[in-house]
Parts: sequence; structure tokens; C-alpha cells
Amino acid sequence: MYTFANHNNLPDLLIYESPHYRRGSPLISLSLAPIRYRRMADQISAAIRESIATGRLAPGTHLLEVEIAREMQTSRVPVREALMQLHQEGLVIRKPNCGTFVAELTEKMVREVCSLRSLLEGFAASLAARHLTTEDFTHLDALLKSMRIAAEAGDFSRVLACDYEFHKYIMHAAGHDLLEEVWRTTDAKIRVYLSATNLMRFDMQFIAESHRKTLAVLRTGNPKQARRAMAKHIKESLDLLVTGALSKAATRGANQSKGETRHQTGSARGARSDRGASPFLQSKHAN
Repeated sequence: MYTFANHNNLPDLLIYESPHYRRGSPLISLSLAPIRYRRMADQISAAIRESIATGRLAPGTHLLEVEIAREMQTSRVPVREALMQLHQEGLVIRKPNCGTFVAELTEKMVREVCSLRSLLEGFAASLAARHLTTEDFTHLDALLKSMRIAAEAGDFSRVLACDYEFHKYIMHAAGHDLLEEVWRTTDAKIRVYLSATNLMRFDMQFIAESHRKTLAVLRTGNPKQARRAMAKHIKESLDLLVTGALSKAATRGANQSKGETRHQTGSARGARSDRGASPFLQSKHAN
């Protein structure tokens, strides 16, 4: 039958009582896992974070609350909360009287994030090394195989996805919930940088090999060696990122200089041709 119950001054709840249930008797344990409720703002921030990390939302993209709310079929309040959360994580920036934009990560920020990840993931590797099972290594081996195949095929997106899954798996295997939560914010920034610059295209085979060496050390089960191997892997990735970034910046600067030179040459030619032009054309240029 159904009865109304009131607990701690909460609104009345409609409860079904089994005919075999007697008041005052203990509830039967069904060994069910608790339901994890996620606020709408958290779901929205997770969706936007993933879109930024995978490059679907490029650096500098203007994030409009009304457009996001319409697309996600919600009000603007949770969208505003989500953008505030992403702002605190450094993934978006807020400009007064302009709005919210996807952040553009600098070399300084990448260095800081990588140095922090080196500490976090080194610690996680030392914890995970103690209790990674044969099943865990089978899964990690499969990820590495997929990464190598993707690298050989030049599939940047797939390499990036395998890289993320590899590090996420080890972080989760560490069994440290707070550590994993902090790591997620730093990982999102690194993935934004990778997606925005395509830096892993410089040497995808190197990235795959670096993961293989790290996994080989994890197999030893030695926490100290695992920590050092993961820290070395992160440092190698950082060096590759920064070297690639500087190379791209130099190339971009050289191309801009060439463009400016061509523009100046074209302007000079235009000025010479204007000397014989009619007064109407001269006045038109002046205006």
C-alpha cells in the first residue's frame, strides 16, 4: 500500500510499503550503488570543457550564454555557472562588456601545467604501480597498440585520444579521488594546447614510444621507478611541445614578415602609379 511520510520537515513523500514490511523492522540491503547526481551546471561545463579540449571550440571563440542555453535546452543560469567554473579553471576568459571567450594558452602556462602534471602523475604512477593487475596491463597494452597504429597512419586525433585514455587510466588506478580531480583540470588545458597547435603532429611516433617505455617501468611494480619514469615522460612531452611551439611561431613570424614586405612593395608601386593619376583619384585616396 502507499502511505505519506515526512522526514526532517521535508515535503511529504509518497512511499510504497510492501505487505511483508512491518514498521520498525530494518530495511533489507540490496547492495545497490548510490545514485550520483550531477548538477546541470557541472554537466554543461563538462560538455564545454570536452569541446574545448578536442578543438571543436577553438581558442578565441566567443561563448554566448543564450546560444549555449538554446543548444543544450536549458536556461541561462546553469550556463552562466558553468562558464564561471571554466573561468576559474583558466579554460575561458571573461572580458568586461565583451563576454566570455575560449582562452589562448601561452608557452608559460603550458610549462606551468606540465610541471604540475609531472608531480601529480608521478605520484599517481607510484600509487598505481603497487596494484596494477594483469587485466590492467592488458588494457594499457591495447591502448598503446591503438596509439602506434594511429601514429603510423598520421591520425593525430586518435593519438591524442589514446594519450588521454592512457593517463586517465593510470590516474584512476592510483585510487586517489582528489588527485584525479585536480589532474582533470590540468589535463584539459594540455589537450586544449595540443588541439589548438597540432603540436603532436611533429613526432607522433616519439609520443607512442615514450608511453611504451613508461608502461614497461610500471610493470616492474617499483613505486620510485614508476614516479621517475612518469615524470621523465611528462618532461619529454613538454620539451616536444615547447620546441614545436617555438618552431611554429618562428615560421609564422617569417611568413608575416614576407607578407608585410610584399604589402609595402605593393603600396610603393601604388604610390608611384598614383603620381600620374587624376585629381579625383587622389582626393579619393585622401579620403
